[in-house]
Amino acid sequence: MWLTFDDEEYTCLGKDSDDLSIELNNDSESFKNVQGETTFVNNGYTPSMTNEYIARTEDSIYTHVQEIADTLATDDERTGATLIVATLDIEVSETTGETGATGKGFKVPVKVVVDSDGGATNGYAIPFTITEDGARVQGTVTVKDKKPTFEAAEAIALNLRSTAIKKPDSLS
Repeated sequence: MWLTFDDEEYTCLGKDSDDLSIELNNDSESFKNVQGETTFVNNGYTPSMTNEYIARTEDSIYTHVQEIADTLATDDERTGATLIVATLDIEVSETTGETGATGKGFKVPVKVVVDSDGGATNGYAIPFTITEDGARVQGTVTVKDKKPTFEAAEAIALNLRSTAIKKPDSLS
């Protein structure tokens, strides 16, 4: 998972955690009516995750998360970010030996809320909660040199159509 506040510089999350899970926070209920019938209603999800972040000034998210903590920011401009989530396959080039990773994933707008700041002897901590704040866009994530790039599934489909076999000019 990668977090960015500017859609250019990303920080890979999880360096300070042994668990990096998205809680789906399902809102559902079931009830029995007067006829004895049970009805189940799924009202949707509010996905969120908590990140135990040990502040590192070299991380692209550091100044943004620190500002949220310092100013107790609640506005969209300062708390809005983008999260990329992916399941990746590691690829090693047979010719160059370079590694890369590609896989399916999604990109989603999120809100960042700082839970506390301070910490113990292991470093200054600014743990925060990320809550999804919009629709997930499905696509492909590629990671090279620890930097993710995202291509939406719609864009991939358009690229495939534009590179389809074309009729030779001699048959026109």
